[in-house]
Amino acid sequence: MRHVSKIVAVVTGKTVLGAVRYSLYVVLLLVGRVLVPIASLAVVGGIILFLFCLLFLRDRTPLLIGGACLAVGGVALQVVFHAALRAVAPKGVVIVSEV
Repeated sequence: MRHVSKIVAVVTGKTVLGAVRYSLYVVLLLVGRVLVPIASLAVVGGIILFLFCLLFLRDRTPLLIGGACLAVGGVALQVVFHAALRAVAPKGVVIVSEV
C-alpha cells in the first residue's frame, strides 16, 4: 500500500505544479498586455530624453543618465518578462510577439 500512496502523491504533486504553472502563464499573458506597451514607451522616452540631452543640454548630466537608465531598464524589463513567459509556457506553445 505504501508504494501506491507514493505514486499517488507524486502524480498529485505534478498535477498541482502543472496547474500553478498554467495559472502563472495566463496571468503573465494578461499582465503582458499592459506591461509591454508601457515598457516600450519607457524605452522610446528614455532614448528621446538621452538624445535630446546629448545634443542640446550637455550640462544636464543627471537627465542624460536618467534617460539612458530609463531606456536600458525598459529593455531589461521586456527581456525578463518574455523569458518568464517562455519559462512557464506549456509544451508546444509558440509565443509570437506583436510588432
